[in-house]
Amino acid sequence: AQAVFNLLSRFCALFLTHVQIAGFANVCMKSCWPCGICGSSDSADSEVDVQCISVTGELEEMEIEDGIVPTVVVCVAGPPAVGKGTACDHITQRFGYVHVSPGEILRSHVQRETELGKQAKAFMDAGKLVPHDIIIQIVKERLVKPDVETRGCLLDNFPVTAEQAEAMLQVIKVDRFVFIDAPDALLERRAIGRRLDPHTGQLYHVDEVPPPPEVLPRVVQRTDDAKHLVGARLATYRRNIAQILPYFEDQILRVDGSLSSTEVFNSICKSLEPMHRPSTAKPFSGHQLFVGRAVSATEVERAGFYSHRNPPDPGDRVVCFRQGPNFQKRGMVIDVADEVSDGSDGLLKGKEGCKVTIERTDGQEDTFTSWATFLSPQNEMEYSSICTTFEMQTSNFSRVFKSSGGLCGADSVSVEDARASLQDWIANLEDADGEPILVPEEVKDQLLQDFDEHGQETLYLYSTQQKLGPRTSRILGKDYSLYYRALNNTLNDDSVNRLRLAMPLVQRMCYLIQYDEETKQRRFHPGGRVWKGDAERPVPLNMHKLKEAHRMRTVVRFRQFQSCTDDEKLARRYMKREDGQGYLWVIDIPENFFGARDIQDIAWRCRESETLFTAYSAFYVESVSDTLCHLLAADFDSEMHLRAERHGLRGTAVELLGY
Repeated sequence: AQAVFNLLSRFCALFLTHVQIAGFANVCMKSCWPCGICGSSDSADSEVDVQCISVTGELEEMEIEDGIVPTVVVCVAGPPAVGKGTACDHITQRFGYVHVSPGEILRSHVQRETELGKQAKAFMDAGKLVPHDIIIQIVKERLVKPDVETRGCLLDNFPVTAEQAEAMLQVIKVDRFVFIDAPDALLERRAIGRRLDPHTGQLYHVDEVPPPPEVLPRVVQRTDDAKHLVGARLATYRRNIAQILPYFEDQILRVDGSLSSTEVFNSICKSLEPMHRPSTAKPFSGHQLFVGRAVSATEVERAGFYSHRNPPDPGDRVVCFRQGPNFQKRGMVIDVADEVSDGSDGLLKGKEGCKVTIERTDGQEDTFTSWATFLSPQNEMEYSSICTTFEMQTSNFSRVFKSSGGLCGADSVSVEDARASLQDWIANLEDADGEPILVPEEVKDQLLQDFDEHGQETLYLYSTQQKLGPRTSRILGKDYSLYYRALNNTLNDDSVNRLRLAMPLVQRMCYLIQYDEETKQRRFHPGGRVWKGDAERPVPLNMHKLKEAHRMRTVVRFRQFQSCTDDEKLARRYMKREDGQGYLWVIDIPENFFGARDIQDIAWRCRESETLFTAYSAFYVESVSDTLCHLLAADFDSEMHLRAERHGLRGTAVELLGY
């Protein structure tokens, strides 16, 4: 596969060279439309000369409302290999902006066959650039969505022509235009040395950040990073950006891209932070859930936190979610008082709020204070079984999980290693607070006996209702009384030491879900609809992530193994097992799905159809309400294509990744 990939890369490079010699620098590869966002490429890093194509044909004049889009808009621009991708990731993490890629939005419109998508496709099919009127309208529609209005947005590598810049400023107010630049010699050296791991999407550099030995054999060089193409790309970019920058003279922040990524980010932060200082309407700043931006009391109440209108009572156990030295400190409320802020602790100076004094209960004998709006009930906000792909990639699970196929696969683990892992994990079982959980010897013996006596032993054991001891917490996310619940909460806790003990056991489960152990071939779920009933509704943080994923059409991941049934009535009975109203999950599984398995033939309850998803499985959120969430399982191929698009791989190159 490596040899074929290299051959394809050389062919593509040769083809593009001949195209440029012929004077048609904007001819696209087969699967890339001339969309007008980046000229000829789906990649945000593939800058091309869009000036040499003239758009012909008439477009019915579109109605674009006058006025300014009421939100924070930050544009990030820079030549290839300057570090835009890293900077954008850091900015969105720090300030919570919605990362908006106009190219992806346009493709979505075309695929969904919206009115704008149909108009754009007519130009694409004719081999012409989409007029900037359509592009601006598409961008503007995205910028007035609720998530952008609330959080602001980062426009990545847009605009790319002077015409787009002029049209954009008529309807969109740009608060800051971040231009990262560096000398061409440095950029060429960075680009030529870049290497991509096609399994994970991780970028390396042969000199500065070399790939680990186990990854080195599979890394590849992107086609447009070939030495003879980099210089032409830089020259093209210089011509285009020289015509764009004059439109943003009052908003430009020039950043030296030759500095380290940390220094680049610090320079950007100094410019952006003043835009996020608290105001009368949004007096609180430093809230971890809102990535530190200024928020109102109403916003934090909706997310499940206390406020000055709904403060905690003395005796309540709380956890603090303000960025800084008190982040995630826990304790019991001992005093609540109204105070006027001096502006030094997260509330606008002169504003009145509810100051709470907390006595710590996490092993430290001291107290701390916090405004009520930064506090949530213990075991509520901190318990989050749902995460984003970025959170998965930066988790301890990703550090400990070993797979030659990346996180989408699983390497085989022997029965002996999995059994030893089970023994070590149970013998050293701890809860999320690090408190030891003593499992009786007879229970340990029963677990090992069940493991030894059944085929597909790890899956069988998970399907049982084996008790480890008495209930340890009312909150399911803190309860370790059942085997399957303790294993899932070990995954959710994401402690590196506890994960290392359990990982061979977890990896064997993942492997048996995904592969046939005898033939080593992939297993595919036939597809269909399954249900899962929970005795508890998602905690506010999880509900917040589900709603955000639904708005932005991104995937969410469940850290734990997910067990579902094709019997809706059975799922609804599980909703009522304990006190509370419960919650229903409806999951649609695509046909021939890789990543889930029907374990009816090996489950403890042999007559019950049970579908099991691997840990950190990905789902699209189709709809979400207070009582029900409808999910669509995201298969390996769709995730692979998303990663490939981020790194400029298209067409046959993506098919090779699958191979």
